[in-house]
Amino acid sequence: MSLNGYISRVRNSVFLRNVSTLAAGTVLSQLIIFGASPFLTRIYSPVDFGVLALFTSVSMLAAILSTGRYELAIGLPEQDDEAINVVALTVLNSFIMALFYVLLILVLRQSSWSVLQSSSLLHQPVIFLVPVYTFMTAAFSSQTYWNQRRKSYKEISTSLVTQAVVATAINIILGLIGLSAWGLIAGLLMGQLGANLFLLVKMIRENSFRGVKAARIKEVAIRFVNFPKFMTFSGVLLTTSQQVVPIIFSFLFNAVVVGFFSLANRMLRVPNIVLTTSIGNVFRNDAIDSIRDKGSCDQLFKATLRKLTLLSVPIYLVLWIVSPFLFVIFFGKDWESSGYFARIICIMLALDFIATPLSTLFNVIGRQKAYMRLQLCNTVIGVGALWAGAKFFNDAYMSISLFTLSNCVFSLVSIYITYQYSKEQYKI
Repeated sequence: MSLNGYISRVRNSVFLRNVSTLAAGTVLSQLIIFGASPFLTRIYSPVDFGVLALFTSVSMLAAILSTGRYELAIGLPEQDDEAINVVALTVLNSFIMALFYVLLILVLRQSSWSVLQSSSLLHQPVIFLVPVYTFMTAAFSSQTYWNQRRKSYKEISTSLVTQAVVATAINIILGLIGLSAWGLIAGLLMGQLGANLFLLVKMIRENSFRGVKAARIKEVAIRFVNFPKFMTFSGVLLTTSQQVVPIIFSFLFNAVVVGFFSLANRMLRVPNIVLTTSIGNVFRNDAIDSIRDKGSCDQLFKATLRKLTLLSVPIYLVLWIVSPFLFVIFFGKDWESSGYFARIICIMLALDFIATPLSTLFNVIGRQKAYMRLQLCNTVIGVGALWAGAKFFNDAYMSISLFTLSNCVFSLVSIYITYQYSKEQYKI
């Protein structure tokens, strides 16, 4: 297909146009981060990246608990006046939980438990920034789902670019003056703040909060109670399966190994971040429309599965071949170990690229409990795989290899189950 033909097809396809709009901002933001990475790896050490990875992993887990997963329900109400109260509920929950996390940190820092005493993050002052970042992450997620509901894909893309520009600029400036891991974490926080403010200003200008009332917040909390009941736990399990490696590695190995893995994971997830989130958001909205019109979404599912497969296989096949060489060229000889970690996780990420967008169907059709069970199995087996690699082989590469194998099995099972669900009849 010629370039003109592809452009014409995008213009005529609402699905492709929406995906392209969302992906454009994600692509540009990731290009900014990717382009800055060779410079950042030369002013920050593997230990600094290890601390950043541990900070991010803990914060992501805390953010899932903060919202009660109510943000996933923002797209479901037919009326915006009801949906905006779901947004308010999510942000309120996040603020209350952020205050709770501050108290929890104070208690844990006084604990004599040996596991906590050995934590490389808990006893650093930077731990008190976790509640702040957690709240900002939850608020941004809520605003993003609101803008997805209103199909404001351009604004979402712009917020992602804003986040990347601010974060990268802060990283470079603070790295040059020698603030080590603090510079990376400060950039993370300021980037998230910039993205939040951009979307918040838009919502204020549109007077989006006019329908927020305490009574209606209570009503939507009760109506969508299945999300905190089932999706919070499954969300924690999903995030744990994605973020558990830095946490486990910090206990099994050391911060240097965490840093090597974190860079590999950060770079290799770029295709997933760029495309799967955008496709998943559009697929979820289109699945809701399809079920409302026809009762099922099997045709949409198969079409999306085909597109995802055609995208995933070539991307990750090339990365599997060239990763060790690319990491040395772009990030320096000191980061060669990251290239070998990258080669291992390519297989896992190729299947994750396909399974993640399609898994949004669990939320659309109210099968949160089934997804929670899948995530529980995946997380338990994944943690066991990491431990087995360290216990029996004393090798970080073997730990990641076993972890990759368990995640591949989970992705295949998830794809099969969601396909079976897509053929059934539902009412929304």
